[in-house]
Amino acid sequence: MKYILILLFLVSGNCFAQTDSSLVNDLLQNNHPIFFPNTLSTHPLGILMSRMNHNFQLKPPMKKSFFVYISNGNVWLPQVKGYMPLNESDKKNLAAYVWHKRHWHFDELNSPSKFIELHADAIIRLYQIRLDIPISQKQELKINTRFFSLDAGKFPLSFVTNDAFIEWIHSNIANDDDCFARKCYGLNKTRISYTDQFGKTMILGRGNQLFSGIEFSYFYYPNIKSLNEKNIHLTIGLQSGFNINEINPSMDFGINASINKQFLFKKHDKIQIGLSAGALQQKVLMFRPGIELSSNPYLYSAELLFCYQKQMNRNWNFAIGTTYFKQSAYNNIDDFNSMVMKGEKISSHWHYSISHLFKTLTCNNFFISMSKGKYSFSAYLREDFRVDNAPDIQTGLGFNLIY
Repeated sequence: MKYILILLFLVSGNCFAQTDSSLVNDLLQNNHPIFFPNTLSTHPLGILMSRMNHNFQLKPPMKKSFFVYISNGNVWLPQVKGYMPLNESDKKNLAAYVWHKRHWHFDELNSPSKFIELHADAIIRLYQIRLDIPISQKQELKINTRFFSLDAGKFPLSFVTNDAFIEWIHSNIANDDDCFARKCYGLNKTRISYTDQFGKTMILGRGNQLFSGIEFSYFYYPNIKSLNEKNIHLTIGLQSGFNINEINPSMDFGINASINKQFLFKKHDKIQIGLSAGALQQKVLMFRPGIELSSNPYLYSAELLFCYQKQMNRNWNFAIGTTYFKQSAYNNIDDFNSMVMKGEKISSHWHYSISHLFKTLTCNNFFISMSKGKYSFSAYLREDFRVDNAPDIQTGLGFNLIY
């Protein structure tokens, strides 16, 4: 419902904005595109599949653009097994109990079941290189490659995302010492291990580097005069993602749409509000057998943008903004209704390794962007205020060259 209200607001009239034609023309002629960073999470399973990076551009680039993104996120998920009973009688019996009491009523040794298991404790660095190619005044093609590496995240390469800094924040600012039991397990570990419900396992450790895949995205920017006169812009996109790795050798396909509203003010100040939503079907094609990273065939996502842009002296353009991102759960929620989770209960957050895979994921992103001539720079901070620890906190830098 809240997204519908936001949508109605975006397509409403031009209230609160300075919209005389001379001002609009001046702003559009001097408009420098905002460099929106790619803030997709460094999720230990998500990095191995295609996901939707929502597009808040208002129009295609006039020239080819080259982008480089580097993100690093602290992922903290203690080892947990999630048992899924096979007998209907067991499912019905376990569903009558809240999830944290089910382990008292389930014997995994004598009751037939399948399970998934996840442990992730590392700094995941996600590298993306993208090329934007204009096709016409209304169309463009984006080609994005992604690969990642794992390390312990020691200072200074992980200034904000290293374990010691996060625990310092918890102890000295949040007044909640070692709330996730990092100190009990040990800081600066580097390991990801995952077993799917069919018994297939992946293990990644320190120094592992992997080319994850490549995406081809086509975007169409319709020129609807009645909307453009109100500074409302639409975008429709298609995405094909090729997961070129041994863990998830497959192709995904998605569709998305965005609506953006600009409020134009004097002195070249602008406010942009945008809403984007999309759906991505996983494993449209399987190149060979792999590991099941997600039991949901479709991933749905939406993102809400608020951005302030200012044209400064010496042709510098400055933008600051925030987005709220939401994605459907990686796994089918029906499987969680009778699931039994078992692991070390050192803290109240012990279960997130498995439980977060069955929940809608949300995060808030905060970014700044600076542009001048052919060059743009950006930085962002991603925080999971609805905690899932996958990642706990994430930062990123980006560079853009127009040529």
